[in-house]
Amino acid sequence: MKEAKIIRAVDLINGGCNACPTVKSEVFILELNDLNRPLENLDVASLIMTVALANGYKQHQEYDMAEDYDVYKNGTNEVSVIPEYDQLVFKKGFSQQKVANNYQEPAELFKVVNNLLTQYFDLEGLDFKIENQD
Repeated sequence: MKEAKIIRAVDLINGGCNACPTVKSEVFILELNDLNRPLENLDVASLIMTVALANGYKQHQEYDMAEDYDVYKNGTNEVSVIPEYDQLVFKKGFSQQKVANNYQEPAELFKVVNNLLTQYFDLEGLDFKIENQD
């Protein structure tokens, strides 16, 4: 299993005016294949998108009357990711799986992501490690 390091940093952001409070903001960077790739959040959607794109998948959006969703395609493999409130539905052919987008425990998040990578994206699972940056 290939290692994927997630670097977690905390920045203090100030709005710039006297009335704006200073806010703590977490930043996540995925180090994969010797490249640093920013993550929007530490959740299923962000990890799947970043890993899939790093492994040659192309992403586009589909629009129809009921829903808008992302489609990842690599050769003949096509995976649809449909958001439903706080969950995601992954579809490939006649197979589909619904998962939560956010998890309290990183270990559970990484288990779900690895399951999706192997089942739907035909990719090898990753050994995710979180490292706090000082």
